[in-house]
Amino acid sequence: MIRVRNNGSVVDQFDMQVLGPAAAWTTVEPASISLLPGAEQSVDVLFRPAKASDVLAGRTTFAVKAMSHEDPDASSVEEGVIDVLPYDERAAELIPRTSKGRRSATHEIAVDNRGNAPIVVDLTGVDPAGTMGIQFDPPQLTVAPGTAQFSKVRVQPAKSFWRGQNKTAPFTLFVTGQDQPPIPLDGSMLQIPILPKWFWKAVIVVLAVLLLLVILWFALVKPQIKSSAEEVIAPVEERLDAASIPTVPEGGAAEEPGAGAATTTTTSPATESSTNDTTSPTQTTVVQELGASSAYGDPFSVRLEVQTGTNPSASYSVPVGMTFAITDIVLQNPQGDSGRLTLLRDDDVLLELSLENFRLHDLHTISPYIIEGGENVILTITCTTPGPSASQCVDAASLAGFQQ
Repeated sequence: MIRVRNNGSVVDQFDMQVLGPAAAWTTVEPASISLLPGAEQSVDVLFRPAKASDVLAGRTTFAVKAMSHEDPDASSVEEGVIDVLPYDERAAELIPRTSKGRRSATHEIAVDNRGNAPIVVDLTGVDPAGTMGIQFDPPQLTVAPGTAQFSKVRVQPAKSFWRGQNKTAPFTLFVTGQDQPPIPLDGSMLQIPILPKWFWKAVIVVLAVLLLLVILWFALVKPQIKSSAEEVIAPVEERLDAASIPTVPEGGAAEEPGAGAATTTTTSPATESSTNDTTSPTQTTVVQELGASSAYGDPFSVRLEVQTGTNPSASYSVPVGMTFAITDIVLQNPQGDSGRLTLLRDDDVLLELSLENFRLHDLHTISPYIIEGGENVILTITCTTPGPSASQCVDAASLAGFQQ
């Protein structure tokens, strides 16, 4: 109750207004009064706090303002304190009620505080057999008014099993608070075997697929590969057989190569007339036996390097009485020169390439180039590189094979 007095000299009307946190649930009766000069009157202040979590328990301040119609600046305010009592209203839920797992499963407890004061709850659990492991994270919750808190629950049966029917493991959890009865939450875990029911079916299917692949390999793929390989190898063998037949000179019989023979050489009658003539034969046929790695003699290599302005050509002369069989040629253009490179056997052109088409180019021959004794292998270049570099073209050829 508040007493209002008119200290003015005229009749005045006063409107009552509640201020502060309690204004939403506080009223004044009557809300407006009229007073003669020097008169006073009491008004009642009625508090009706709602049962809601936003009306917190504890001491709450308020104020009542009497506003004058005649003299607003002379309005008066009176303050006070009201003690709001707490009330407890809580709820709990297990999410999900039933879980599924092989060795363990996870649930969640939600604790909802619908009262107007904080609560502290402890979480515990039991199962009928007393063998299930139940763990809470965290095991205790502090829940503010109008909020909810959560705790993870991990349940683990005592034993797991590899196969068989699913097993149901029931349990009960309790949400316990001070001066409040515990809230029970019933749940269960559906324990399934470690090996799923479809495991052996999958194993059988995989084995069947593997067996089918093996059958297809031996029945279809392998014969096809063998047939294709034979089609490729047969022409090669025919060419090798044809190449192993010695050349028969005019008027003479072919020489039958012996077990250790690697080559057979026949010459024209002009060559046979003089055994001391060092001039190269007019006709030479070289035959390499299949599998004879040294048919042309010992491994031998030579490198020819040319440079415009200094040595535009380079050559190698095969010693008299020797034969150089060239099987591998590696051409080198390290500077990226432009022009033309020519490889000759005396005056016969063996190779002719444009320098701008390669930096490094290698060739491997089945039938070697044969350079007889006294013949020359010559490397020449014609440089067309523009600018000052035209006089500095440097290129080379590495020749490898056998010499005997």
